[in-house]
Amino acid sequence: MLSLAAIAVVVVCVGPGLARQDPEGPHAVLTQATGDLHLDNSLGGQAIFQLTGLAPGDSATGTVKLSNSGGAPGDLGLKQLNVLNVPGANGGMLSNAVNLEITDISGGNSVPLFAGKLGLLSSRSIGAIGPGSSRTFRFRASLPDNGIPPNPTGGDNAFKGSKLTMLYAWTATQSGPIGGSGGGGKGGGGEGGTATPPKVTKFKVDKRRLQKKGWLDVYLACDRACAWTISAKGIKSSKGVAFKTKKVTMPVAGKSARVRMKLTKKGRKVLKKVMKRRTRKPFYLQVRLATTIEGKTFAFKKKAKLNRAVPKKKRKRR
Repeated sequence: MLSLAAIAVVVVCVGPGLARQDPEGPHAVLTQATGDLHLDNSLGGQAIFQLTGLAPGDSATGTVKLSNSGGAPGDLGLKQLNVLNVPGANGGMLSNAVNLEITDISGGNSVPLFAGKLGLLSSRSIGAIGPGSSRTFRFRASLPDNGIPPNPTGGDNAFKGSKLTMLYAWTATQSGPIGGSGGGGKGGGGEGGTATPPKVTKFKVDKRRLQKKGWLDVYLACDRACAWTISAKGIKSSKGVAFKTKKVTMPVAGKSARVRMKLTKKGRKVLKKVMKRRTRKPFYLQVRLATTIEGKTFAFKKKAKLNRAVPKKKRKRR
C-alpha cells in the first residue's frame, strides 16, 4: 500500500523590525551587536517555501539572501525557535522524519551548514558577514521514501495528514566563528599549543574554469567543524597570478564543501600574459588552507598544474 503524506512546510526567516504582530503566528528575533550593524532579509519576513501534499521521496527548496547594510561587521548565527508538529490521524511526527539541508551558496560556493533531521538543528554558527556584503542560503527539506508501508498506519503512512511549521531566527553578534582562522604554520602544524591537528579528508582543486571564467573551485572536507582561511596564488614563474582570499566557516564535520576562488583584477591580466608564453612548461598554482584551533595554527598546501595549449606549427607547402 502506497500513501502520500500531506504536509505543510513553512520556513520563515524575519529580519529586524519585520516580526509578525500575530501572537499565534511565526515571529523572529534578531540579536544585534552594538554599533552600525543592520541585516536586511531578501524575503521581507515571508516564508522561504510553503508546500502542501509532499509525498515520500519529494523535496522542497528555497533561498534567502541576508545583507549587512550597516558599517560594522558581524558574525551570523541561525537559531531554531520553534518546531510545531500537528500529527495526522496516524500520529506521525514530521520533525522526526523530514531531512533538512542548509547550504551557503554565496558567490558560487556550496558550503554545508546543517544536514540532518529537522528537529535536531537547534542553533548553528554560520560565519561572518562584512559591512556592505551579503550571503545567500539555500534550504532544502525532504521526506524520505521508506518503501511500501507494512500496514495502513505504519511506515510512511504514519505521516498521512500530518503538518509541520518550522520557525528560525537569524542572529548577528560579535562572537568569533567556529574554530577561529588565520595564517602561519606549515604542512599541518604551527607553533605552541597542544591542540589535535584537524584531518582534512578531502582537498581537491578544480581548475577547468580558470582561463574562461577566472576562478578555481576548491573542494574540501574536514573531520571536525572548522573555519578556514583559503588562499591561492601562482608560483614559480607565475607569481603575479593572485586570487582573492576566502574565509569559510564549515560547521558540519565530514561534509564536502565547494569554495570558489576568484582571480583579482591584476591576477586576470597576469594570467593572460602567462598563458600566451610560447612554452610547453606547465603553469603551477598553490592553494593553502589554514585554521587556528586552541591557539595553534594548522596549514595544508596543494599544488595544481595547468598545461598551456601551444599552437601547432603550420605545415610548409610544397
